[in-house]
Amino acid sequence: MNYDLIIRGGMVVDGTGKVSVRADVAVSADRIAAIGNLSADTATREIDAAGLTVSPGFVDLHTHLDAQVGWDPYMTSSSWHGVTTVLMGNCGVTFAPVIEKDRGFLAEMMESVEDIPRQSILDGLPWDWESYPEYLDSVQRLRPALNVVGLVGHCAIRSQVMGDRSLSDEDPTPEELGRMADIAEESVAGGAVGFSTSRILLHVVPDGRCVPGTYAKIDEYKAIADGMNRAGGGIFQAVNDFATKAEYEFKLLREMAQHAGDVLFSGGAGDGDLRSVERMNGFFTQVNENEGRISSATQTRPGGTLMGLKQTSVVAGRVWNDLMKLPTVEERLNVLRDPVRRAELLEEGNLKRPILYQSYYIEDSDLGIISYRPVK
Repeated sequence: MNYDLIIRGGMVVDGTGKVSVRADVAVSADRIAAIGNLSADTATREIDAAGLTVSPGFVDLHTHLDAQVGWDPYMTSSSWHGVTTVLMGNCGVTFAPVIEKDRGFLAEMMESVEDIPRQSILDGLPWDWESYPEYLDSVQRLRPALNVVGLVGHCAIRSQVMGDRSLSDEDPTPEELGRMADIAEESVAGGAVGFSTSRILLHVVPDGRCVPGTYAKIDEYKAIADGMNRAGGGIFQAVNDFATKAEYEFKLLREMAQHAGDVLFSGGAGDGDLRSVERMNGFFTQVNENEGRISSATQTRPGGTLMGLKQTSVVAGRVWNDLMKLPTVEERLNVLRDPVRRAELLEEGNLKRPILYQSYYIEDSDLGIISYRPVK
């Protein structure tokens, strides 16, 4: 038989968990047509994959390529590693919805949360949108090399509707809640696959306040889910604050599985030992069997951040941010040499010292499985 393409002699990993096998893969048009020994078949184009692995393209569920796509349509390094589909807009930080005067705020927030330079964001994107569907249209015009799907971010929605109050723990008014739900509906109807939020205390804007949505109540999320549901439904993606209010966070995940339908939990909870993994798996299993659909994306190995005076501040706060705004490392070192300025940095560092937590476990099937207490 003749095909458009045959990839010959590679070790085929099909994604089902089966052991890899040496085989040929045939493609007709844009579909896999056959897998096996195709030595008797021909193709318009052939690729010798001997010594290589052949697999389906990977789906990267947690990326922040929302700006990089503007200057790097190949979306490296995801494309270098076999990824063919990326999910953008995670952790509540997106560049839409937005009005012109708020572009800098969203860029600064992304820089603060994900260490992507503000000026690169502002210069690297066309900024020819206001709504999230218009942002997706703009991305499509950039002709990215990968399949792109996006989540609309809580930070952008809340800040557009509530202004500076969005950065507090203040609840939206009923009118504001309705507007947020309407934006979620418009976004999903226009191509977003869902909504994302950040609740971890490490995600802050440059002045040290937590990003919009960090303290949002469950009722706010339910209203936004109602908006998504009016447009056909979508994913609810969250990074949760298990460090200070674990029980509430598990309740949020459980209720959103009931209300939103599909929950994608990003991150981890516990000490990373097998017991933590087993109990998290128990929570997911229970929710999937009794409440709604929930799945997780997490790290399979520890990550780290290199901090110093050159790029990433060791403390998230106003005084340290002012230090890091100085244009050269030498100027920053001069601040450290000044006893008065150094004392201010130490004071802010002590005030914003991260709290260390050790996990303990509760058997409350309704609320949490895992909770935390500060290390004494």
